[in-house]
Amino acid sequence: MFASIPPQSGLLKELVGDAMEIRVLVGEGQSPHSYEPTARQLARLSESDVLFTIGAPFEQALLSKIRPLYPHLPIVETDAGVIKRTMPHAHHGPDCAHDHGAKDPHVWLSPKNAVVIVDNMYAALEKSGRGDQQKHEALVARLNALDAKIAARLAPFKGSRFYVFHPSFGYFADEYGLTQVPIELEGKSPSPRQLADLIEQAQADGVKVIFTQKQFPIESARAVADAIDGTVVQLDPLAEDVIANLERIAESIAQALEP
Repeated sequence: MFASIPPQSGLLKELVGDAMEIRVLVGEGQSPHSYEPTARQLARLSESDVLFTIGAPFEQALLSKIRPLYPHLPIVETDAGVIKRTMPHAHHGPDCAHDHGAKDPHVWLSPKNAVVIVDNMYAALEKSGRGDQQKHEALVARLNALDAKIAARLAPFKGSRFYVFHPSFGYFADEYGLTQVPIELEGKSPSPRQLADLIEQAQADGVKVIFTQKQFPIESARAVADAIDGTVVQLDPLAEDVIANLERIAESIAQALEP
């Protein structure tokens, strides 16, 4: 079976254990924003019994290729039922976000959304006779416990803003009453004027940490951090171990927001 990204494969492994081989389209260190399927992956998809998608933009081009090639390949939308938020169009000030219709694909970066993803995966596995109810219930319980733990940890910081290079953490921020302020938008680094405005805003917010993601260059984030005498901290939204990663993200943000 195939999953689009490592967080899905991590959740799948929790559901099926070692019973089935799980392959991932976007591998370690790769960015979904620049992903192109290899010939080997396309060949292996022909042998797969299911593809679990997540609503990532790269999947649209991929599905247009593989649906005519492999019309009998079951495709399971693991993001089905997730209420999608809108990506910011331009946001280098508190009131200048515009809705231009693009939906935020980073749905797995919220424990509640992860439960929806797990439920969709389990339903597909159950339909094919491979569902393990005990594993499913245990994983959902762990995600719900994680949600409560993160909520308690971040409760003192409700209303706070944290600065990130790429706006990956919108669902996480919404869940716990925070606001992410992105440096990069729509795949573009800020202009010199935007960078200057962002630095001024970060100074007014008292920010000391700029979060980056390993899939993106960090020059702009470092420029902001240097200007505010702050530090750059790397997070990985695509880490396979969803539970450990969400806990790590929560703790990193909490430490950045502590006075």
